[in-house]
Amino acid sequence: MTQKKELAEKTVITEVGRVKEVGEKNAYILFLSGPLVGKLLELKAGETILGRSPDAAISVNDSRVSRQHISLTVSKAGTTLTDLGSTNGTFVNGGRVQTHLLQDGDKVQISSSTIFKFAYQDNLENIFHKELYKMAVIDAVTGVFNKRYFSDRLKEEFAHSKRARVPLALIMMDLDHFKKVNDTHGHLAGDFALAHIAKTVQKMVRASDVFARYGGEEFIILLRNTDEKGASQLAERIRLAVEQSPATFESHTIPVTVSLGVASLGEENYGSPEVFIEAADQYLYQSKQGGRNRVISGHYKSASS
Repeated sequence: MTQKKELAEKTVITEVGRVKEVGEKNAYILFLSGPLVGKLLELKAGETILGRSPDAAISVNDSRVSRQHISLTVSKAGTTLTDLGSTNGTFVNGGRVQTHLLQDGDKVQISSSTIFKFAYQDNLENIFHKELYKMAVIDAVTGVFNKRYFSDRLKEEFAHSKRARVPLALIMMDLDHFKKVNDTHGHLAGDFALAHIAKTVQKMVRASDVFARYGGEEFIILLRNTDEKGASQLAERIRLAVEQSPATFESHTIPVTVSLGVASLGEENYGSPEVFIEAADQYLYQSKQGGRNRVISGHYKSASS
């Protein structure tokens, strides 16, 4: 018994190798949209030129990108982005820059199509999988869900609503005179206006709602357990909030308004998610034909003040 006790109380010392230190984080850019979407590139020490030219270290086949658009310089001080006199400019997190010390997570836009994210990362696999997931469900320009994610969720919620007999509503929304914004202020200003609207609306929807960019200047909101009246009231609040919050892009004030159409599964027995969307789209069309900047549903109409 004494021998067993002595064995139990022995301290065993095992030599353990030195724990590997976390390596230095490397600089990467991941393209969120454009011709190089999904491409993850490590930036080496020194200067890297990015542009449309085939001779650029990172060549982007995008007509709105200048031949030598930006340089990315990696040094001990960090990674510095410099615009090389590009035609359409360079924007970091929505603001135009000439020279900018990039921070982890910065989003860089060099055209209406090409957007990339800058990151410091010591584990390439982590950033790749994390950002690929975001790319699969998030719209790069506005930061809200994309059409693919929305469509998947709509199928699930539509089936649940039918089975449980609970209301479900859709709000379809379109930025009024979007072409005029692009033609007057440029495509990047148009993207900024879309992102501005997205931020305004994002604050007004619930966590359980699905707010997505449906395509071009069109957005859509899926509202669980919401009837036509509740959806129409929210749509009217959104219309007023957007109208009262003009976008400011590089000292230019851009008035923005939206037209909205509302459909409710509780009011009508739509046979499929596709028919449900067609109904909301039809009400949106009526809103635009009726003068824009208004809300129309089966039993509700509003007009701009």
